[in-house]
Amino acid sequence: MWQLSNKTNTLDLHAQFIWVDEFDWQALAQSDPVYTLTGAVDIQQGTKKAGRPITLDGTHTRTSRADLATLQAWADIPELTMTLTHPKGKKYQVIFARPNITNINFIKQYKPEDEEDDDKCTLNLHFLTTE
Repeated sequence: MWQLSNKTNTLDLHAQFIWVDEFDWQALAQSDPVYTLTGAVDIQQGTKKAGRPITLDGTHTRTSRADLATLQAWADIPELTMTLTHPKGKKYQVIFARPNITNINFIKQYKPEDEEDDDKCTLNLHFLTTE
């Protein structure tokens, strides 16, 4: 299971969240080629230290309304750095990316007076690494 922790609380996220952009990011950055007056080409390269996107697709998961409310509250805290733990144990220091929570779809449509904390929804979560 995925886990998201701030300094005081931990939220367990379903193991079936899929990291959809895991292999879209490259740590190596490269400038566009620039030609000098002598005709030589100047290309600079460097390694990115942070900013890797982590998008968790929850299309096949179920998240409770209570957990969604917690995620939304955390997303509204400026500069909140959290630890996201992959189901295989690897940890990432992350912040919410904008948009932070998308594609929220409740499984069953309720009238507002029927809402319960254990109502289930699907959603996508968006993070950026800070280290």
